[in-house]
Amino acid sequence: MNDKAKLIETCREYCTGCGLCGSVINKKFTEDDKHFLYPDLRIEDYEFCKAVCPAAGNAVNKYSNGTIWGNIQHCCLGWSNDKNVRHRASSGGVITAICTYLLEEHLVDGIIQVKRDKNDQRKTVSVVSTTKEQVEACSGSRYTTSSPLMDICAQIQDGKKYAFVGKPCDISSLRMLMNTKKYAWTEQILYLFSFFCAGQPSLAANNKLLAALGCKEISECQELNYRGNGWPGHASATLSDGKTNEMDYEKSWMTILGRDVRKCCRFCADGTGEMADISCGDAWYLTPDEKPDFEERPGRNVVFARTEKGNELLKLVVQANAISVEEYDIEKDKLVKSQPYHYNRKASLSSLKLAAVICRKRFPLYSNNKMKMFAKGFPVKSRVLRCVGTIKRIWSGVI
Repeated sequence: MNDKAKLIETCREYCTGCGLCGSVINKKFTEDDKHFLYPDLRIEDYEFCKAVCPAAGNAVNKYSNGTIWGNIQHCCLGWSNDKNVRHRASSGGVITAICTYLLEEHLVDGIIQVKRDKNDQRKTVSVVSTTKEQVEACSGSRYTTSSPLMDICAQIQDGKKYAFVGKPCDISSLRMLMNTKKYAWTEQILYLFSFFCAGQPSLAANNKLLAALGCKEISECQELNYRGNGWPGHASATLSDGKTNEMDYEKSWMTILGRDVRKCCRFCADGTGEMADISCGDAWYLTPDEKPDFEERPGRNVVFARTEKGNELLKLVVQANAISVEEYDIEKDKLVKSQPYHYNRKASLSSLKLAAVICRKRFPLYSNNKMKMFAKGFPVKSRVLRCVGTIKRIWSGVI
């Protein structure tokens, strides 16, 4: 197989489902048995895929600084000063506050983001929010499939300015397209915002969650919330009879949703939004034995201003009293302990690739040198365990 064919096959197999190729080069998508969308990529799509697809490795290979957390202009803790937003959001509500600020100060005309599909609570739709109320309606986690770039060309109107909110992989694809300078409409997107992401659960996983929350039929669910209304909040389903059933975050994510994610998510090199202007994650407190503490508390984000533009915007939002911030030291405050999943996944990429090579499977086209840099300080025992565990999962057909 030549290099072009290898790249196309790799991008197809490790597609993130962002939908950008559907919008820009009119690719058709089909669903697999878990309802994940995959594009019908061909050799003639090579240049586009090489430029923008996360699986092609360009974002990691060219722009990553080789650290676990990526490029950071400024890091802090933060939360919305609107108590209702802070309570409703998945954690501190910082992204919601920033988007609202941009609209109210007329710095952008719309926020391109996703919200729940009112016709099917398991799904999402991409929307352009133009008011504070619309932005707040999109707040909170959506642990399900999403393709926020599928209609982006149609969403961009002449003369309008936008910000975009998406998963790290969505941000990567869009940023890489913007960097090509080939599409004038991308210049209308002024800001990119992201959040920490541990994977995109399947609709099958969502069905299991709903069943555990008492929904015998999907149509019974009138409202599905994954988190929020507290930090971390509970997964909850409101049924057609008006009854609401809840499940704690640890059980809903760690035993159901997080067990069944898109294939590319298991080998993701960027779960923290490295190519965004600003990205936010959960700033979990630690238990006495230094594990993330999921007891209910007022939400707070760890906030990364990753670009100069993002850092300047963050200062403006703080000055406007839209959010409160506190200094945060990644090493001293032990972000590795607070977010162990992101550290372990990225630090073990070279071990996962070794497992794929042994099993004669394709792997995202990440630079070996960058993966070695990510693995610096990762214990040898952990590398071996991750490699062996991945081999077992490949052989068993789990991945």
